[in-house]
Amino acid sequence: MSLTDRFPHLRKEIRHLAEQDPGFRQLFDDYELLTRSIGNVVQDAGEDLEEMISLKTSLEVEALEILSQADSMRRPTDDYQA
Repeated sequence: MSLTDRFPHLRKEIRHLAEQDPGFRQLFDDYELLTRSIGNVVQDAGEDLEEMISLKTSLEVEALEILSQADSMRRPTDDYQA
């Protein structure tokens, strides 16, 4: 599962930012690797699995924050009148 699978409504924005921002691309790749690892972990992993799921959630939040900041930079402010 990738970020585009997790947030399909943001697919275009995620792909664009991953192409433009190396830091976001790293986050994108880390998320995909982590979700694959979670899928491979045996259910009895217990604490390790909980930690991995917590990290996955943290990466999702970070990605959404970055996407939100990028979106606000692309949009003109409401105060601006052309």
